[in-house]
Amino acid sequence: MPQITLEHSTHFDKADFRKLALEIHDLCALHVGATLESCKTRIVKAENLVIADGAPEQAMAHCDLRILSGRTQEQKTALGQAVQQTMVAALTQYDGPRQISVEIVDLDKPNYHKVTAG
Repeated sequence: MPQITLEHSTHFDKADFRKLALEIHDLCALHVGATLESCKTRIVKAENLVIADGAPEQAMAHCDLRILSGRTQEQKTALGQAVQQTMVAALTQYDGPRQISVEIVDLDKPNYHKVTAG
């Protein structure tokens, strides 16, 4: 925990998503008490998608944050707002029409299983 997915259209290919992921890890530690060691981010380029009216200049980036349940709504709201602000600041390589979104989902503690080795 957290399990993070950063999904983006090809419009943002020149963005430094590794740097963005590390910034999001820091925000998870700050806002919901996650340890850096527990943060995992998958970066996914979406090449086949349809946004709004389907015009090819439409761009998107989305961050899905799955965190263990038990955080307050205030913590989740603060995390979501901080991640969105960080994404907006990091994704300036494309200035056409774009949608940048964040969703935070609770992982049910009794149903989340993890093994760490090494």
